[in-house]
Amino acid sequence: MSMYLNNIIISTILLFSLPLLFGCGGGGAATGTIISEAAIQSKQENDALNSKLLMQSGSGGVASPADYIIGPADLLEVQVFESEKLTDKVRVSSRGDITLPLLGSISVSGLSAREAELKIENQLKQDGFIKNPHVTVFIEEYNSKLVTVVGMVEEPGNHAITGRQTLLDVLVAAKGFQEKAGRSVYISRTAANGDKQTYIVDLDELLLNGNSSLNVVMKPGDVVYVPPAGNVYIEGAVVRSGSYPIKKDLTTISQILTVAGGVAVYGDPSNIKLIRFLGNGNREISAIDLNKIKSGEAIDPLVKDRDALIVGFSTSKRILYGLRLGFGFGLVNFGYSPPEGRN
Repeated sequence: MSMYLNNIIISTILLFSLPLLFGCGGGGAATGTIISEAAIQSKQENDALNSKLLMQSGSGGVASPADYIIGPADLLEVQVFESEKLTDKVRVSSRGDITLPLLGSISVSGLSAREAELKIENQLKQDGFIKNPHVTVFIEEYNSKLVTVVGMVEEPGNHAITGRQTLLDVLVAAKGFQEKAGRSVYISRTAANGDKQTYIVDLDELLLNGNSSLNVVMKPGDVVYVPPAGNVYIEGAVVRSGSYPIKKDLTTISQILTVAGGVAVYGDPSNIKLIRFLGNGNREISAIDLNKIKSGEAIDPLVKDRDALIVGFSTSKRILYGLRLGFGFGLVNFGYSPPEGRN
């Protein structure tokens, strides 16, 4: 009888313990998954970054929309107080022109809203339509000066630059970081002559340590990329530049370059820079020779989260593609002129 009671007690304990271990009410095993300390720490760090982001945004002093320079694809509302028939909403053409009733085509690209108002007023007077016109130009859509934010942010997409805006400003516009965001940000910039420039910003140094010198001022056409944690960024003379995941912490430099398509035909496998962030704005920069790795003369180092690999350009075949590296505290920037016909 005593053994029977013991079995009843054990069965009762198991009956009430199982829901606590595996979740209740149809949630399945996933509901009762135990959150690891690493996951908790990652969430706390992410929350800290988002909190600092909200506190420090706007420190660069965003300019007034009145200083915005009109460009192609912007949508303008032009109001002429003396005549409702002349009031219209118009899209700036690719040539920088708008078409208005009576006046026809008027170039407004490169003008502020106030300068566009004065130009339209003068045109109305000169053509004899209105003796003393009063015109207002309201920019309804800012489309000519955009920054693209992609990756692990809450609202990726295009964000208009209406004045002097910084990296923190556009990250706030993107509603901050997702939980699995990495701790570095990459800013890609293309000059009018096709030259490429990339900035690697250490988020810990920028946000947690408050180093405002890393708060890069944005330019139209910039692409801001926030990679997921556990990724390596590859740029320069490589077939497919971008961010690539590290698998099981056992990925080597040669393996990750293979995933990226390998060194491009115009690249120099013996001229690769490994940039490794060590925390608190510090980093380690190592020279990597892929040829020696493949021949067994050098070890094939493992890559780590937040590493960046910059593949240099070859000077053979009388072709020279410049690779320019610059280093500041917590900030790395590099630029290069890609071969003609390649981006």
